[in-house]
Amino acid sequence: MMNGLSVWLADTQLGRYSVKKEEAFYERALDGVYGGVQVQLGLPDWRLWPGKEVLYVGRDIYMKSEAAALACRSVDVLLMPHVLENCSDPSRALAEAYRILKPEGMLVLTGFNPNSLWRFSRLFDGKRLPQRSKCLPLPVLKKKVRAVGFSIQSGSFMVYVPPFENKRLLGICRFMEAAGDRWWPHGAAVYGLVLVKRVAGVKPLPEYEYKAGVKGEMALGLANVSLPVKISE
Repeated sequence: MMNGLSVWLADTQLGRYSVKKEEAFYERALDGVYGGVQVQLGLPDWRLWPGKEVLYVGRDIYMKSEAAALACRSVDVLLMPHVLENCSDPSRALAEAYRILKPEGMLVLTGFNPNSLWRFSRLFDGKRLPQRSKCLPLPVLKKKVRAVGFSIQSGSFMVYVPPFENKRLLGICRFMEAAGDRWWPHGAAVYGLVLVKRVAGVKPLPEYEYKAGVKGEMALGLANVSLPVKISE
């Protein structure tokens, strides 16, 4: 399915329009972020972080999103464009993303909104776009990412234009982008989320540091933290 989506994004007017909007979202999300170890999982021909040394799954390495062939806590930034609606188990894919990210690591993802204006079109045919039933409504996705342990840092809706393939009609409807953000955000065809793997470190008090480090009488580790963060909808 990813191959069909990649072709649709590159070869159609509507696909290229969507690409520009998503690229702008990723650019904002990654602005000022120190790269470290960067991985893009999904659509390897799409360079979402130009100028960075990114490991592209599907080009540099082959693995499934539900079974990542990467060590625990080995990745600083993970990009997942339209991965969840194209995998067999989105919850498992999110759990794997959480596993391979370092503490405070960032996951940036985009997905198709099954409740958008596009739901009345024939695009969700499993060849160009995924089946509509495979696309996660944003409230469902938010529950899944929080269940895994991610904190939602920010989110965005984008691509409010109707599913026109005519360049002139798309140009005429561009006013809907600004209007949509204000009046009907849930009508957007695409959403994006910026997620952070939050963990709490534990450090012994100075008077107990020797005992913990040398005598081995205290076990220290990392605990998951769930922080309530609002997302604009």
